Amino acid sequence: MERLLAADRLDEARALAERALTRNPSSASAQFLLGTVCEKQRDLAAAEAAYRAAIARDDRMARAHDRLGFVLGLRGDTAGAVGEFQRAVALDPALADAQYHLGATLWWTKQIDGAREALERAVKLRPAHAESRYYLGVTKRQQGDVAGAIADLRRAIALDPKLAPAHLQLGVALQEYGDIDGAIDHLRRATVLDPSRSDAANSLGLAYMQQGDATHAVETLRAVVAAHPEFGTARLNLGNALLQSGDIAGAIDVYRELSRREPENAEAFYDLGLALKQKDDFEEAEAALRASHRLDPAMPEASYTLGVVLWQTGRGEDAAAAFRDAIAAKPDYADAHYMLGTVLKQRGDADSALREFRETIRINPSSPEAYTSIGQLLGSTGDVAGAADALAQAKRLNKVKADSQASIFAVNAGAEQLRHNGVAAAIEKFREAVRLDPHNAQAHYQLAIALRRRGALAEARKEFDEARRLAPYLRPPAAADK
Repeated sequence: MERLLAADRLDEARALAERALTRNPSSASAQFLLGTVCEKQRDLAAAEAAYRAAIARDDRMARAHDRLGFVLGLRGDTAGAVGEFQRAVALDPALADAQYHLGATLWWTKQIDGAREALERAVKLRPAHAESRYYLGVTKRQQGDVAGAIADLRRAIALDPKLAPAHLQLGVALQEYGDIDGAIDHLRRATVLDPSRSDAANSLGLAYMQQGDATHAVETLRAVVAAHPEFGTARLNLGNALLQSGDIAGAIDVYRELSRREPENAEAFYDLGLALKQKDDFEEAEAALRASHRLDPAMPEASYTLGVVLWQTGRGEDAAAAFRDAIAAKPDYADAHYMLGTVLKQRGDADSALREFRETIRINPSSPEAYTSIGQLLGSTGDVAGAADALAQAKRLNKVKADSQASIFAVNAGAEQLRHNGVAAAIEKFREAVRLDPHNAQAHYQLAIALRRRGALAEARKEFDEARRLAPYLRPPAAADK
């Protein structure tokens, strides 16, 4: 029988199973074998009947409960499938297939905690099963255990390098973790392995945007939209990529088309309003933002941006109302508190303005603008010491912000030097980046790579350890420097 199944000689295998049943109608094993053949033939009704017959003859046959559950799942009876998988693992906790099927089905039905328990048992029973590792990884990611998810997804790919969904999920997890280069690598692989995966291509476009590569983002997302015109999220992301590239007119066209296709899409109208605002088309921007707010009053960004447009067009009272709407939807919206404070300050309500600026700092202690405004208000009321302290904080934070930006520029300059084998110049730039912002993980990481290339291995290890402390997702320089 096994030879016939392996050779895909299914008609012969089915005839053999039926003859065995003719000789021994009470044989649970023969019914199970018939179910296996029928399942391979995609005759699901016959497979279900055979597995049920096997169970009727031997209710403790765990394999039959497992396969019946699998067939029920294919036939759309998810609850029945879960029940059979649970019966199978109760009868035989060491049946790896049943643990895997139970975990995967619970994941699909959004029973995440139960899914993780079953999948962890499946992985323990069969460590080399790529699909169990994959589902365990995506389950961990949904629970917020991104580091654990990355480890399991990497293991799944090591076991099956052609498992496209694992590359996709690993790419998305790495995006969440901050490893954009790693995310792009795996998302590219997912799209190559399975070009039909529009979700992978969409995520790849987003990763390019995070990397600041608007050209590749636009190219990737255009292709997704062309192949899948109904994929509204990809169209929205294409508009954002065009906006990032500076093509405001192109972005507006994309957002208009999306809002035409999906007139209830509040985010489409919001992004359209944002793009029109950047074009200084305030009247059209206001109309789009009001439409977004009408469609989704709980979206704080629409109210906030509408408030900015109203403020820029000299309607302070209306702007204050919009900022208050944004705060009502999102009480810890620091920018909305700051802008409300700005409007109140301009209207002469110093006490209320001061409260809003202080609330801004409570939410975002790194806001130099709020400290500056507090300093100005305190100075106008004669609180010289309070004003001096606030302005000193603003000055310090502005320097931190400027140094952080300069550190990023220095890392980029060093990376360019390294690409052209200018190791000494690259090390100098990376050291400057570390000096400007000691918390810049990429500065430490790139310095480690450059030092390793020069042969300063001990110092390289020290820098890499610091990079890993700041950003645990970073891989060893040895892997990155090949």
